[in-house]
Parts: sequence; C-alpha cells; structure tokens
Amino acid sequence: MAHFRRWGAVYLLMLLFIGSWGAQFVFQLIEYRNTQQQQGQPFQWSGYWPEFLASTFENWQSEWFQLVFQAVLLLGAKHWIFRVDAENAERIESKIDDLRAYLVPPERQTEVPGD
Repeated sequence: MAHFRRWGAVYLLMLLFIGSWGAQFVFQLIEYRNTQQQQGQPFQWSGYWPEFLASTFENWQSEWFQLVFQAVLLLGAKHWIFRVDAENAERIESKIDDLRAYLVPPERQTEVPGD
C-alpha cells in the first residue's frame, strides 16, 4: 500500500493520459468513419492512422510549446523576484550594521555575536 501512496499521483496521471488519448482515438475514429461514409469511400485503417498520429503530434507540439513558454516566463520572473529580494536583504543588513555602529560603543563592537 505504501507503493501506491508514494506513486499514486504517477499512476493517476498515466491513467488520465491514456484515457484522454483513448477518447481522442475513439472520437476521431467516429469522425473519420462518418467522413468516409459521406464521401462514399470504404473505411481503411491505413488512411486513419496517419490522421490520428498527425493530430496527436499536433496537440503534443502545442502543449510542449505552452509548457516551454511558461517555464521560460517563470524562470524570468524567479530571477527578477529573487533579485529584488536580494537587494532588499542587502539594504536591511546595511541598516542593521548602521544601527549596531550607532548603539554599540566602538570598544565593544568586536564582542557582538553574529559577526
């Protein structure tokens, strides 16, 4: 049972992936058969597979493009946000050093912990 608790999300995502891909297969198959019947042509698997694979790779290409675009945006935002945080931390440290120099007499400044 510990295995499913640890890897349950992976199995769930695999199940969702296979389910959605299977649904695409079925609904595209229905559409392809209807199109072939309307045109008076017999159904042939050799005509269906290229269309199915082309639409699959088209969808995946679009999804990967979106994923890469979001990753680039997030990385850019991360660098911008953390740069601002680092600048704020440096300003705060500078102010603490100024306060320490003001409050602690010069002869005791070497005794202050944290230096």
